[in-house]
Amino acid sequence: MEIKKLTNIAVLSGFSLALMLLIRFPLFLPFLIYEPGDIPILITAFLYGPGAALGATFILSILMAVFTGLGGPFGAFMHFLATGVFAGAAGYFYQKHHNRRGAVKGLLIGSIAMTAVMAAANLIFNPIFYGIPREQVMQMMLPGILPFNLTKALLNSAVTVLVYKKMANFLRKRGLIRALENN
Repeated sequence: MEIKKLTNIAVLSGFSLALMLLIRFPLFLPFLIYEPGDIPILITAFLYGPGAALGATFILSILMAVFTGLGGPFGAFMHFLATGVFAGAAGYFYQKHHNRRGAVKGLLIGSIAMTAVMAAANLIFNPIFYGIPREQVMQMMLPGILPFNLTKALLNSAVTVLVYKKMANFLRKRGLIRALENN
């Protein structure tokens, strides 16, 4: 079962990387780029728990920086922080409340947590890594950073809710995951 689990996580991670590379467009501010790569990571969190999602996110963050060149090590760190908090919180809550309502609540909690953490992270790290004055980061908070992170998280959450059950059932029917739920 471990090999099947690792294979599924690798396939979902590969799909995440493909989505990150193929679907990209600015949202709110020209440098805030939406990409739906969190969706397979959220599915990983729901299927295998937050630890698996964090491991996949770590590797994907490095690959994203290598393949896109965007942000370098800082971009990889910020991506790991954003997606890690989002998928970690959503996956943890879903493990405790393993039903559709738990998934939706977990995704909402993850969305809010990611938005809050990324607001703080931008205030702390943008002045250090990009030399942007903290006051300027504060000015970008409402027209860009906060709505971007919340919108990205909610869009990815909505798609996850729509596709998760079908994906889980597909994998279960092929014996690729154990039946973890009855709903």
